Amino acid sequence: MYKIFGFEPDWRFGRVARVEFSIPARGKYAYLLGNFNAFNEGSFRMERKGERWRITLRLPEGVWYYGFSVDGNFGTDPENPETTVYRRLSYKFERTVSVATILGPGEVFHRPSAAYLYSIAGGTHVLLRARRGKTRKVRLILDESEVPMKRKALDGLFEYFEAVLPGEGVIRYSFIVESEGKTIELGPFEAKPYRYNAPGWIHGRVFYQIMPDRFERGLPGTPRGRALAGEGFHGGDLAGIIRRLDHIESLGANALYLTPVFESTTYHRYDVTDYFHIDRKLGGDGTFLKLAGELKKRDIKLVLDGVFHHTSFFHPFFQDLIARGNESDYKDFYRVTGFPVVSGEFLEVLRSKISPREKHRRLKEIGWNYESFYSVWLMPRLNHENPEVRRLVKDVMMHWLEKGADGWRLDVAHGVPPELWREVRKALPKDAYLVGEVMDDPRLWLFDKFHGTMNYPLYELILRFFVEREIDAGEFLNGLELLSAHLGPAEYAMYNFIDNHDTERFIDLVNDERRYLCALAFLMTYKGIPSIFYGDEIGLRGKLEGGLDAGRTPMEWNPEGWNERILETTRKLIELRKRSKALQLGDFIPLRFEGDEIIYERALGKERVRVEIRYTKTPEECRFKLFLSRLKRKYWKNYSPNTS
Repeated sequence: MYKIFGFEPDWRFGRVARVEFSIPARGKYAYLLGNFNAFNEGSFRMERKGERWRITLRLPEGVWYYGFSVDGNFGTDPENPETTVYRRLSYKFERTVSVATILGPGEVFHRPSAAYLYSIAGGTHVLLRARRGKTRKVRLILDESEVPMKRKALDGLFEYFEAVLPGEGVIRYSFIVESEGKTIELGPFEAKPYRYNAPGWIHGRVFYQIMPDRFERGLPGTPRGRALAGEGFHGGDLAGIIRRLDHIESLGANALYLTPVFESTTYHRYDVTDYFHIDRKLGGDGTFLKLAGELKKRDIKLVLDGVFHHTSFFHPFFQDLIARGNESDYKDFYRVTGFPVVSGEFLEVLRSKISPREKHRRLKEIGWNYESFYSVWLMPRLNHENPEVRRLVKDVMMHWLEKGADGWRLDVAHGVPPELWREVRKALPKDAYLVGEVMDDPRLWLFDKFHGTMNYPLYELILRFFVEREIDAGEFLNGLELLSAHLGPAEYAMYNFIDNHDTERFIDLVNDERRYLCALAFLMTYKGIPSIFYGDEIGLRGKLEGGLDAGRTPMEWNPEGWNERILETTRKLIELRKRSKALQLGDFIPLRFEGDEIIYERALGKERVRVEIRYTKTPEECRFKLFLSRLKRKYWKNYSPNTS
């Protein structure tokens, strides 16, 4: 069940509820799962109190979706009859879940806080929330003026209203709300708008994501073939990235995000065996230092991938735990459910010569006594309550920042307690960009934890509009503006994508270059930090069978296999993004979102960029146009080639 134990002021979201979730106790361990952590174990571990598992969260008001995992088995809340089918295309989740409705007192709400009163790029955003369907008009009252507030977005419970004012200083203001035949006055307030604290360098960057094994081979003798876990190495390495920096630079990308590069047993390296050394198959520590030096010369920033939800089964700490059991110094480093952590039969099968697929099947039948990432034996879960684990995370991150990295993308961030990330944020340099992998609602992970998260909610909207055609332009706009109302200024630091190593290639999903380029044009002209996945720029296709490995096709370096139209358009879009402050930090002004057509402006000072995307059911009719002006609207200049 869930119980609300009151509401309290919150500097991020104005007001939050103290919500206790609990179920009757059974099993060895339990986790609370929900769209606040992408239904992932690890972050919200429940505590046994008496005959129940319990945990308390502070949640913003709204509708939340949740369930429980007991000993790794998912279930809905047996004491809450309200359930629904919750579906997310962005991380392929569809399951019956429980529903929690969090609704505080009052028809209208505002409190000076990060999401309701904030400044960015010389302007101040003021938001007010009202119960859905009860408000006709909202006016913002200032000392010497009155500003009508526009209806920004709505969801199942609320409507959001917004006004954007010039300046960033302290303001005195109040609201007059016309609601169901009555007038509500709210205020007065006097406050300085919240200013988002993110590294200033990120806004002028366009990221290029590389999975090193699949990019380019630069060292002689780099191994190819099968990994321990049965997945193939293609032999890419860091020297190969150095070799292809001219290509990356000619594209216009000025920031790199590398998937894990540390010692590991698999090609993807999301199972780390040594956090303090670069995998020798990638060239080792020396090659990393050469890469970091070359990137500094070219003013290309470097973000590394940190895997701290789990380690490899073959990490020395876990191997010591297997060998010494309860006597091991690392018995509290992992989430152990019993001793021995693996049986003799398990080890015998592991060392056998049978096929990787058969080995995985046999090991799963035998079982093990530790929690792991998605019940994969290779990835034992760390115990994040252990101070030594927290110290390790901070030490590793600082070590590589000192070696030349400029930031971190944190893997399975939604599966690690948010308090750990708050500690990390405080411990690291302020100019280190921190991005969390949060595959659903990111609100609990922003402001004091990460500067931004991988923008899966935006990707969800892109899939529903550009790929599945489940929503029209008006619904797409409401989704964009609702996300903006939830995230406030943090939206400008989100890591935006239409492709990454965990998704299918977007061009495969739409199966048409015009449709792909329309989505890319939106990505490059919307709020947040845009990125492309290696090969996107040449129209690289993925595997037809899909699955986790679908988008990880090895890079094609023969220009005869490149899509020159996509390459040239990508270069022009990146050039425009980098030269336009309006696209980096400007306001988003929707002009027309109807049917298949979306038209909007990004505006900052005297600079405006107008974006027109026509996205019809007939691919041949899909097109986009971009116009750039730094003076008046009549001087619009067509900047981008028409894709029709």
